Amino acid sequence: MSRTAVITTRIDPTLKANAEQVLAQLGMTTAQAITMFLKQVELNRGLPFTPRLPPQATHVYKPFKAETFSLGSDVMPERDELYVERGL
Repeated sequence: MSRTAVITTRIDPTLKANAEQVLAQLGMTTAQAITMFLKQVELNRGLPFTPRLPPQATHVYKPFKAETFSLGSDVMPERDELYVERGL
């Protein structure tokens, strides 16, 4: 039997459980999957995938449009009017 090294790490329990379910469907253990990952790191001399940020959120923030009013005017906007989102 060959010698083995031990890797100890902390991971979110939900992530671990979800990953183990997927790996079980593939017929492998977590240890086998980690071994495959590390072997690919060794063969590729780097990560076996391209790390990237997730796609941008669908919500696009609109730039803030400042509105002014004359301090000398008798008409002053209501407080709520100052916070209403307006089309640009």
